Amino acid sequence: MFIGIDDTDSERGLCTTYLCAVLMERLRPLGDIVGRPKLIRLNPCARFKTRGNAAIAIELKSDHPTEVRDVALETVQELSDFSGMNTNPGLVIASQRTLQMTAFYQRAVTEILEIKDAKKLLDEERIWYRGFKKGRGLIGALAAIGAVLPDFTYELIAYRERARWGTLRRIDEESVWRADALTYPRTWDTVDHHNNRIVFAPHSGDPVLFGIRGSDPEAILEVFQTIKSEPVERSVLYQTNQGTDAHILQGLLSDVLDCQSYRLHGFVAEPAKAIAGGHLFFPLQENEARINCAAFEPTKNFRTIIKQLILGDELEVYGSVQEGTLNLEKINILHLADIVETSAPLCPECQRRMESAGKGQGYRCRRCKTHAEGRVHLLRSRDLETGYYEVPPIARRHLSKPLVRMDSEKVHPAR
Repeated sequence: MFIGIDDTDSERGLCTTYLCAVLMERLRPLGDIVGRPKLIRLNPCARFKTRGNAAIAIELKSDHPTEVRDVALETVQELSDFSGMNTNPGLVIASQRTLQMTAFYQRAVTEILEIKDAKKLLDEERIWYRGFKKGRGLIGALAAIGAVLPDFTYELIAYRERARWGTLRRIDEESVWRADALTYPRTWDTVDHHNNRIVFAPHSGDPVLFGIRGSDPEAILEVFQTIKSEPVERSVLYQTNQGTDAHILQGLLSDVLDCQSYRLHGFVAEPAKAIAGGHLFFPLQENEARINCAAFEPTKNFRTIIKQLILGDELEVYGSVQEGTLNLEKINILHLADIVETSAPLCPECQRRMESAGKGQGYRCRRCKTHAEGRVHLLRSRDLETGYYEVPPIARRHLSKPLVRMDSEKVHPAR
């Protein structure tokens, strides 16, 4: 049995992953959970998403399908915030994962789907489901079940005791920095060195205490054991599509669509310009096609790189397109354009800069009496290298692949 759930939380509280953690505990007497539960992030451009746009899926072997269905239904009804305006839970229980369901996941992580798209496939495949209110969560629930992950990472999420929900989180910061130092780069996005911030704990009123992301479950467990914090009610290690660029499509500047995420090639058409608030914009062009690229203020030190780009720099850019503008997640500088300066020549005898001998008369060295005809052209060095640059951890989207996972490339991680 495959159980998928989505859209149970609201901006005020609760959490679909917490519901999953509770449900797993309640299902254990009814069967065996297969592998790790999946935490699946969907299209980050989705209009009605809450926070990270995550759905969950559990695989279960059980001889009690009716009881499993009843427990899942009861748990969704109990741990969903039905008061949320945009909370529309969906519960899907399938007996198998089909190719059509996997294709649906691939669309859900890169496109904007409608509820009718999910219901059509659910009915065609004769899959049991329940949608509440508008039932928008059926999209994510079905996609989570269909998710097959050729690339994946892990996240351990620790949950708070219920009495502490909505209160200030108690986490010893020194222990967090120590845990990061022990395990990076096997874990990442626990802290942001450049901005001196701890970034693995939310500030909202939901049940999550913190989440530890990484590629190595043993390293994640080491972080968990190193951190000192308030009591943890429960914790779950999820397999996830986070940090994989699963949302990124290879595209052409001439073909991009709103609400999709791309890897695009082009050349800087103008240096970046700043607007009020510290946001930076520059046009990327290839042939006749052009798109505006944005590095918004929350990307902090990433904007320092963007400010150094000049006309003619060759780039690959990664990000989501919203209202015709690409919101940058990272860039790959393929080639840096030359900056050429002209200068008076050096005297070949004393190596001092020559002075003008008069209009149309070239240059001369007053000391050595040497003469030169015209100015010389010099290549100015640039304080920038080719390779990948990324937004810092405080601004990273869940799905965006961090550069520590691209160790075969020339990378400049935003630590």
